[in-house]
Amino acid sequence: MPRYTLPNDLYTYQKEDCEKLLQPQNWLVFSEMGTGKTPETLNVIEQGGFQCPLIVCPNSLKLEWKRQIEEWVGKDMTAVCTGDSYTKLGPILYSFKNGQKYRILNYESFRSEINLEILSYIPFDIIVFDEIHKLRNPKTKLVEGSINKLTGKREGGIWRFLEQHPKAKIIGLSGSPIMNYPNDLYVPLSACNPKKYPKSLGSWHAFMYKYCWWSDGRYGPYIYGSRNLDKLREEVSPFVIRRTKKEILPFLPDKYYKRSLLEMRPDQRKLYNQMEDELRILLDTGEPLWSTNVLSTLTRLRQINLDPKILGITCSSAKTDFLTDLVEATGEKLVIFSCFEKYIYLLSTIFFRDIPHIVITGKVPVNNRIEEVQRFQNDDKIKLCLGTIQTMGEGLTLTASSNVVLTDRWWNQPVCEQAIDRLHRIGQKSSVQVIYPICENSIDESLDHILERKHEASQQYYGEAAVRQVLIEERIKR
Repeated sequence: MPRYTLPNDLYTYQKEDCEKLLQPQNWLVFSEMGTGKTPETLNVIEQGGFQCPLIVCPNSLKLEWKRQIEEWVGKDMTAVCTGDSYTKLGPILYSFKNGQKYRILNYESFRSEINLEILSYIPFDIIVFDEIHKLRNPKTKLVEGSINKLTGKREGGIWRFLEQHPKAKIIGLSGSPIMNYPNDLYVPLSACNPKKYPKSLGSWHAFMYKYCWWSDGRYGPYIYGSRNLDKLREEVSPFVIRRTKKEILPFLPDKYYKRSLLEMRPDQRKLYNQMEDELRILLDTGEPLWSTNVLSTLTRLRQINLDPKILGITCSSAKTDFLTDLVEATGEKLVIFSCFEKYIYLLSTIFFRDIPHIVITGKVPVNNRIEEVQRFQNDDKIKLCLGTIQTMGEGLTLTASSNVVLTDRWWNQPVCEQAIDRLHRIGQKSSVQVIYPICENSIDESLDHILERKHEASQQYYGEAAVRQVLIEERIKR
């Protein structure tokens, strides 16, 4: 049985949004992160009687959509596409035989002409583009496709995919639709209303000239500002829904938690499984749970779970991919915690060039920490605050943000709650969204289950050592 019931468990404002979304036209939902766009969309699919929905999302959000479908609609109803380009669409094709209603596919799949040809035969009646701002640049292979040098024909691309399904209802979701300038909106608008916004680079340029300040540059038009925004808002208002946290604050709890389920790519999964096997071998030899060897192996396991680059291994990371997508998806300020200083500095390196941010770890002098916090609190340009739970988890005020991510957890829940309360304190004007990215079939799932169970039993009774022991024992049993 699903955990929630549609539409009964939706808030009033969500039901109002669904009434609009159920109208025959296409829609773009640009509500802020944490306002409940996913359950609204699922309700539209269910109440609208759609039989063949397709969810298109970033790779890091595929399992999160599957989890939410299970909670709101039911289990065993979702086919998630995984694997390489030759087998990726297998789950979608088998979904008809398996009786699965929902199909989830990541954006990169549309670069392949083979995938596009297969998808053209499937009668999707509603297509949902989550984080639709991923389509903001029409000159990419993802949107426009690419020219086959042998045939001279254009292959792949979201625009061609949409032309193959002209009767499908389109819903685009994004908490931050304009990443740079108004021309970022054009491809989402073309997906929603192709008659008014044709799928062509010429039309995109005309839109850009109308709503952007630009000048001729060496490599084409150089954009340096926005204009006519009031006219643009009026133009798109008939098919755009926008909710803010401030607007819906009466409906939200003061703190609400979101667990985002992630899937490791094969290279990270291989490394992780090897390290977990090493832990089992250590314990099989009679090594006690509290020994240095066991604890150091457990630490490396947690680091690989975060990002193998912490250990100097070039490899993919489900959590780093998730954070990159999350930062890109929101224009709001965001606080990110980790237990590992190396991971904080790795993230700082990744975001260094593009996103103004601050870093607070044990290496930062106490006086400098206060200065950095003031920058984050008062400077609208500073969008990210990165820090360790040990250093940034107490004594600081970070109320400029209402969104916090704990990339990994400390060994007891009170320490984690203390870190969260850097945002949830006097001066906070919004409900605080707490995000736990959790890798499927990993130490994350075990620790999350243990902390929740122990926290319910007693907030303080179980110490770090007790949680570590239970965690290791449970992982070994698996």
